[in-house]
Amino acid sequence: MTDKNSWKSLRENAPLLSYSLLFQNLQQREVLADILSLGLEFDFILAQASEPMLALIRLKWWEEQIANSAKGDSLPLLGQINSHIAAGFLRRAQVISLLERWQDYAESDPQNSQNTGQKCWSELLAICAHLCGFEDDKLTQEIGAALYDSRNGYTPSDLPSARQIHQSYGKGAEFLIILAYLARRGTDAGITSDNLILFKIIWQVLAKPSA
Repeated sequence: MTDKNSWKSLRENAPLLSYSLLFQNLQQREVLADILSLGLEFDFILAQASEPMLALIRLKWWEEQIANSAKGDSLPLLGQINSHIAAGFLRRAQVISLLERWQDYAESDPQNSQNTGQKCWSELLAICAHLCGFEDDKLTQEIGAALYDSRNGYTPSDLPSARQIHQSYGKGAEFLIILAYLARRGTDAGITSDNLILFKIIWQVLAKPSA
């Protein structure tokens, strides 16, 4: 699967998330698209399972395929993730740790599910940030948690502005700026039908508003 196909696949499944990678270089876009797709895949597994045990079985299958460096002939995303591991862009331990986060999420009770889900996307975004040369810090985790909240109908906590994110990370952090913007607007029912959404995303990156 090429970068074009990785990003295209993400765009088909999650158009708004795919826009977050518009300003990344080609290598970053390929790996980040697959990591975001992996988070969506794990969320889909939990959403489709009629009971936690079924989700855990499927997640365990993924864990075994990652541990055994499976080629993923029947599942291109699996092959892509293992190819990124083989190339040194990802560490196997990082992906296994993500799987463990989602396993905890699958087993969490309703009172703790939001917090456990936030940890899934916080860790996923920390991996993305690390791949772009940024340290895993509180800001990255906050954006990941807010992204989870916005995707699941919760009101995200206050997030830093585009200008603040740029001041913290500099060039290459455009995807964080865009994801923070999408998280802030995530509970807006009209976001998917906003004909100007792409323009607004680009404006966030180019103008870097302070609010």
